[in-house]
Amino acid sequence: MLDGRWEFRLLGPVEVWDGEGRIALGRRAQRCLLGLLLLEAGRVVPVSRLLELLWDDEPPDHARGILHSHVARLRGTLDPDRTGSRGFRLVRRGDGYLAETDEGSVDVHVFRDLVGRARRSAGPGGRSRLLREALAHWRGPLLADAATDRLRDRLGVGLEELRLSAIESCVEAELECGRHRELLPELADLVRQHPLRERLIRASMLALYRDGRRPDALAVYRRARADFARELGLAPSGELHDLHDRMVQAPDLFRPRVRWSPDSSHWVPVGLSGS
Repeated sequence: MLDGRWEFRLLGPVEVWDGEGRIALGRRAQRCLLGLLLLEAGRVVPVSRLLELLWDDEPPDHARGILHSHVARLRGTLDPDRTGSRGFRLVRRGDGYLAETDEGSVDVHVFRDLVGRARRSAGPGGRSRLLREALAHWRGPLLADAATDRLRDRLGVGLEELRLSAIESCVEAELECGRHRELLPELADLVRQHPLRERLIRASMLALYRDGRRPDALAVYRRARADFARELGLAPSGELHDLHDRMVQAPDLFRPRVRWSPDSSHWVPVGLSGS
């Protein structure tokens, strides 16, 4: 809990926490409703949209009454005195509902904010720290125990891509920091999970190459070329092909840009050649 207030988790199973542990939220539909409102925290969500989303565009005749019951239960759990003293209020506005809460209490908004801050960070060390912090909030798919796959696809447009992009930016920043050896197991898993993500393939090749494993780095490219041909009927991009050729032709070309200095407790430049 944040300063005596609720902490809301939507990345993975829907959860609400306080200082003593997790709060029971009841039925799946109730958890889903809370997720829908928190994804739009600070904005009114029309009742018509809530009905469409909760019932996959086919709400029953009595759906409004069920919705009002879910709202009452959420209020009874999270704002029983109707004062918002724990940092959350569920407010009726016109023909809609509004979740009043600090976006800093909702993991998906914290995730987006940290990724945005990382993009504005000048140094690779700062980017890595912010992105690792952002990714630590990701416990699983959005509303994992409350939304159907169809609803999740509607709600989370761009969110999974943002996560993958954050992972790619994070490992690239840590490669710049000279952490290629530490990244090898993680990158091997990532490339297995996402064999068509070129940034991950490139990062894996660079990490292996910098660790003195040029044959393994070149093997990653060969596997990627086979995967692209089989799945897409295409070859990897020219950029990835050029990286392969440069590794073949120019040993010791790729160097990290900075390294961690224990003496000064900060990142220091190390001479850069290549990219």
